[in-house]
Amino acid sequence: MTGPLQRVLLLEDNQGDVDLVRLNLSESTVKFEVCCADRLSTGMSALTKETFAVILLDLYLPDSRGVATFQSVMNRTTGVPVVVLTATDDEAWAVDAVSRGAQDYIVKGDFGGGRLALTLRCAIERQALINDLNTNKKQLALKSDVRSQVEHLLVPLISIRQGVTTILDDHGSPITAAQSQHLETILLDVKQLDSLIDDLLKSTWAETY
Repeated sequence: MTGPLQRVLLLEDNQGDVDLVRLNLSESTVKFEVCCADRLSTGMSALTKETFAVILLDLYLPDSRGVATFQSVMNRTTGVPVVVLTATDDEAWAVDAVSRGAQDYIVKGDFGGGRLALTLRCAIERQALINDLNTNKKQLALKSDVRSQVEHLLVPLISIRQGVTTILDDHGSPITAAQSQHLETILLDVKQLDSLIDDLLKSTWAETY
């Protein structure tokens, strides 16, 4: 077996289906660890205590039925792919779950040729890409917010620079040498801050694009 251990949370109340899932995944080249819950409440409790790579979910459990089962799981966990495990006559519910965010679905018993393991692996990989994309979006939004805040600093700096320059150039209101030196120091500090902000904005722009 190759690759890291992939922990699967299987929500299924039919022991025969549980055994079939375990058997098929045990034959995979990828190492899976199957943790079972025969009720939605038990599975929800497991999600708060443990970490899983993927959730394999039967929509019909003793304490929950239909797409509401899937929605309850989605409301509890974030960033964990869900694959719906369905009977042949319930595929419409599975398709509905996919439209609501499930990564995929697979019909019970249709596991031949390593299909179950492949479905779970693909769901894990697709979810990883989605998680990365969401992380990048959050980082871009944060950088955009930082950039906006930094740009706001330019407004008072411009006002300070213009005010100091006006005083220094106003020959009608003479100032002492000491006052002039202080104003020149303020103007130099403003220019340095302006340069630092410009460098920061350029850096943020380069990292973003």
